[in-house]
Parts: sequence; C-alpha cells; structure tokens
Amino acid sequence: MILEEDKSGNIFVAEVLKGGNADKSGLIDVGDQLIATSAIVYGSEDYYQGVRVRKGMQVVRLSVFGEKFDTVMAAIGTHPAHMKVTLEIQKCARPTSTDENNGVAN
Repeated sequence: MILEEDKSGNIFVAEVLKGGNADKSGLIDVGDQLIATSAIVYGSEDYYQGVRVRKGMQVVRLSVFGEKFDTVMAAIGTHPAHMKVTLEIQKCARPTSTDENNGVAN
C-alpha cells in the first residue's frame, strides 16, 4: 500500500497495490488513516574493534498523530527485513460520488 500525508498532517492510505498483502487481506481501503506503527529502538551500543554493535532491541508503538511524515516512514524503516511491521489503521468512510464532485451528485 502507499501512504501519503494530507494538508492537515494526517497519514492515510493513498493506494492499495493489487496483489499486495493489504489487497489480499481485504482489510485496508483507500482513505483509511494510519494512527500508529511499530518501531525498533535499541537501549545501548558497544564498540568491538571499531564496529558498532547495537544491543537491547525493543519493539515500541509510535502514535503518528503530530509526527512528521518522514519520522513515521523512518520508524517503519527501523524494522529488520525478517520482522513484521505493525500498522494500526483507522477505517474511514470512502468518499461518495457526491464528495468527489464537490457536492454535485452524478
């Protein structure tokens, strides 16, 4: 799925890619709003022969309200490839044909 930010700073589903996991689940629709995501944080780090090793990995929940889009995308990107990202999505009403035509019904 593709996430975008609206003028008010809300992050929403702009597109559900055909054949992707969001499409296959049937749970996500265009216009739904992202309210939280998981992120990975590390409690400490050590250096061994000049190599930084992060330790104390934790999965945290990040509420996206008031966060910048880049911050939210960075939080999603903290997950190693083998770990699933948890996205909390709020269902939103789909726009009607009246809404899409500035209040003029078809």
